[in-house]
Amino acid sequence: MTRRPDLFIIGAPKSGTTSLYEYLAGHPDVYMSPVKEPGYFAPDVHGVTRKPLIHPDGEPEYLELFAQAHDEKRLGEASTRYILSRAAPGLIRDYQPDARIVAVLRNPVDMIHALHNERVSFGMEPIEDFEQALAADDDRLAGKLLRGEQTPEFAAYRPYARYGEQLGRWFGLFDRARIHVMVFDDFATDTAGEFRRLLGFLEVDPNYAPASFEVRRKSHRRRGGIIGAIIGSRPARWTAHRLLPAVVGANSGASIIWRLRQSRLRRAPHSRSEMLPELRRQLEQEFTPDITRLSELLGRDLVQLWFGRGVA
Repeated sequence: MTRRPDLFIIGAPKSGTTSLYEYLAGHPDVYMSPVKEPGYFAPDVHGVTRKPLIHPDGEPEYLELFAQAHDEKRLGEASTRYILSRAAPGLIRDYQPDARIVAVLRNPVDMIHALHNERVSFGMEPIEDFEQALAADDDRLAGKLLRGEQTPEFAAYRPYARYGEQLGRWFGLFDRARIHVMVFDDFATDTAGEFRRLLGFLEVDPNYAPASFEVRRKSHRRRGGIIGAIIGSRPARWTAHRLLPAVVGANSGASIIWRLRQSRLRRAPHSRSEMLPELRRQLEQEFTPDITRLSELLGRDLVQLWFGRGVA
């Protein structure tokens, strides 16, 4: 019988979760799902296309992601939509009461700015100007301007920044000792030390370290030109989603596709445009009440760290 996962990296998006996922995937005591972002426990949050792993009907396919695990101490996955989902905390608690929850939090203004850049890169956001995309939040939350199967909170930006509200849901259902919160600034400054502390939380060998702590998924745009056209062609998609899984198996195929999507073949470096100072100040002011709540939950003044002023 396939074991159930007991490690969940829940987000936030654009906060180092891909790097963390890859670092953990190399640990001999940890088995990470070959698919990042399965999103199984977030049936209330989905993008343009609904994923096949929808709770509860997709459980057989979800468990298949862990079928190749052996005697690793932790089985884990990473889905950034879990932190946004209102359903995920309760569904995960009921499914795996012994779950270890990991959240990585980044300055919310920088996070949604990076999220917009990624969505534009992947063709998920038609509004290339960040300020104009933010201005469309009210319409999206009202059910307008949605694309495909998008849910309003998934399509908008501001809901992702409400860390205090989001973590409050998890803290209300899980023992605090089962939730490990990492601050992106700390992770970026002392990656090895923060990773070692995470391994202690997971109760696995703390002396392991990946060959490199190189940052994954730096700011990028999808490659165009001949290479982009070939990779995005119908034969290439058929090979990726039909032929490859049939030849090497679903999990191995998913792992190969993941590596390809992260490679230079698919991504070109791209520097985000600077945010207007007045827009940054406006967003900081708007997010301060929620980050004040977060600061109280964590016992750390993140208003000062991220916005340069202490909690009132």
